[in-house]
Amino acid sequence: MKDEQTVITPTSFQTLGELLRYLRERAHLSQRELAARVDYHYSYISRLEKNVYLPDLAMLTGRFVPALELQNEPQWVARITELARKTPQPESSNSSAPVVFQSSEPSPVSLPIPFTLFLGRARETEMLAEMLRRPEIRLVTLVGPPGVGKTRLALHMAEQVSSNFKDGAALVDLMPVFEADQVLPAIALAVGAWETARVSILENVKNALRSKNVLIVVDNFEQVLDAAPQLLLLLSEAPLVKFLVTSREALRLRGEQEFPLAPLPVPGDADPNPQDFPSVQMFLQRARSSKPDFPLDEETASRAAEICRHLDGLPLAIELAAARVNVLSLSAMLKQFHRRFDWLTDGKRDLPAWRQNLWDAVEWSYALLDAQERVLLNRLSVFSGGWTLEAAEAICSDETICIPSDVLSLLIRLVDKSMITSDTKTDRFHFLETLREFARQKLKADNNLEPMRQRHASYFMDFMRGAAPNFDTGGDPARWLNRVEQDHNNLRAVLAWIIEDPARVPPAADFILAMGNFWIDRSNFTEGRRWMDRILAVIPELTAIRADLLRSTGDFYRIQGDYDGALAIEEESLAISKSLGYEKGMYKAMDGLAILSGIKRDYARAAELLEQVLVYRRRMKDHKHLTTTLNNLAIATRRLGNLERAKELYAEAISVTTENGNHYSLGHAMNGLAEVHADLKEYVAAIELQRQGLAVRCQLKDLKGIAFSLGSIAVSLHYLNRPALAAQLESASQKLYWELGIPIPASTKTEHDELAANLRANLGDVAFEDAWSGGQAISWEQAVALAA
Repeated sequence: MKDEQTVITPTSFQTLGELLRYLRERAHLSQRELAARVDYHYSYISRLEKNVYLPDLAMLTGRFVPALELQNEPQWVARITELARKTPQPESSNSSAPVVFQSSEPSPVSLPIPFTLFLGRARETEMLAEMLRRPEIRLVTLVGPPGVGKTRLALHMAEQVSSNFKDGAALVDLMPVFEADQVLPAIALAVGAWETARVSILENVKNALRSKNVLIVVDNFEQVLDAAPQLLLLLSEAPLVKFLVTSREALRLRGEQEFPLAPLPVPGDADPNPQDFPSVQMFLQRARSSKPDFPLDEETASRAAEICRHLDGLPLAIELAAARVNVLSLSAMLKQFHRRFDWLTDGKRDLPAWRQNLWDAVEWSYALLDAQERVLLNRLSVFSGGWTLEAAEAICSDETICIPSDVLSLLIRLVDKSMITSDTKTDRFHFLETLREFARQKLKADNNLEPMRQRHASYFMDFMRGAAPNFDTGGDPARWLNRVEQDHNNLRAVLAWIIEDPARVPPAADFILAMGNFWIDRSNFTEGRRWMDRILAVIPELTAIRADLLRSTGDFYRIQGDYDGALAIEEESLAISKSLGYEKGMYKAMDGLAILSGIKRDYARAAELLEQVLVYRRRMKDHKHLTTTLNNLAIATRRLGNLERAKELYAEAISVTTENGNHYSLGHAMNGLAEVHADLKEYVAAIELQRQGLAVRCQLKDLKGIAFSLGSIAVSLHYLNRPALAAQLESASQKLYWELGIPIPASTKTEHDELAANLRANLGDVAFEDAWSGGQAISWEQAVALAA
């Protein structure tokens, strides 16, 4: 025995027998008790401890490790493995023969009994059951990221379908196996083969399985992928055997049926019944296990749903979070997700160490990556909301570890290993947020986070500068807007990076203004206003850049109905521009002030300002902004009663937009010219133009413009004596304004209030309410179809 005063570590032991004796005594087991646990004769234990008998490594890891309660002590397991390899084979009459397994009548090991209710996966269960029923499918691999629930689903499936197999189902847990040559011994152990010599282990296992009709679940194959071909050798000799494998990477074998396993579905922000989702049900059930009085009400379900969204629907993460309800409220959890790896720990003690801690669960897979894969994975964490191959090559490559020509193959390998996902419909790659946060912490630990954020920002600022000119002009602005929408989260990340240092704002001003145009084009008014306010707060200096940003910000305030706020912003922009002699800024501000004058029905003042702006636009040959000025001046002129002048201005705007491809201005001009026709009581011509303008706005997904067009068409339909449809479209228009969080334009609100009153009088209360309810019940797309 070791001196009791000596600190005993795994390296204190130099022979396997000495180590096993210490571990047995530490576990307070007699030789007979240990023998019973590992299904040995007790005399074998004595021989083991005297180093006169050496068991197979699979027997050690598969039976002795759990018998000695070493599952969560990897340092002791590693020492056992090391000494088992180093300890010389004892001499005997057949010492030249390897110690292997044989079976005369193998009987499959019983599956472990689950301790918690299996939730969700109905679709996956049905699909897998169908696969396992098909005779031609004999190898199915569940592939997915760490913590996604592969093991639990595989065991559930084995339990569900084992009655279809005459010899039931068996489990082979490869978690303690790290060498490919130990996979066959582990399978042999699972199907009940016993030790002998002379016959190769492959032949023993073949003999054991040749006449068997059994489903063998092989768990955690990702760490011994080189052993995968051994499964085909067994399948070739055992026609009634099937394997159900779990792995974070496919085995890539002939006949393999891959089954990618995604996280559990999570409810959306507005889903009315989050408790119906298995992810939320899992959280609530596991929470009740930790805290029996945990409330199960609507508020709790709603917050649990938000937690599940933060956790990507990963079952392991959900279980770890639910176990924390006796320490943290759900509100407190939601505030701590930037530190998720600090508190998603301490799972059940009877589970493997990697399943007790979210960080270790991911680290297990990370450790299986090669150096190139790790570097790229870490760098990819700089993206938010996904990325393209082009972006990854530009941002994440270098000339040493990860050269550009290697990026595609590395991305494919990371997809294969379930560390990232790919979307072939959009040709984009994505992270689960939990894996992204892990990789981001690795990147930060290597002191590479900030350099990568700089490269990310530079790339996406250049991308936006190239995309922005296509928003209003060109042949396909909708395609460009959709392309930018795909990277909206990356662009938000760039904005956050810019705001961290006020010195970054001036060089990025054109990028910020382009984002402003994008938000307006896509009707993201609240978000745009919030970002612009934050940026203005960090650059108080009176510069031309501040004047331009103020002018852009004023649009958001005005559109959202904050006219006093918009007026103050536009006046500040004008004052700064005048003080600097910044002519372009002056006329931009005058444009904004003219629109506000029109809203306040001071059309004379609006026209006065816009006539000056128009002269400037013509002088500068600023065709991009000329059409906007023409449209706005036409509105003021029409309101002043000069319909012929308004028609001329709108006609010129349509001509210019047709030439330069400014589709947004074209939609405005068509709708404005239609209003002139309506003033002239030419309602057929008016509604035709309104429908053309609506079609343009739909192509651009200009929701604010669509709401306006639907209301305008409703007015024309009223005069064309179609009151029911007019009421339905007016209702749909107002609903869309409400959904966008913006008021009906003040310049037209009175007209639409009068329209609603006239339609009610025309239809009667009951018919009007029916039509109005119909408009509230349909989507804007359905309303557009009715208006066409």
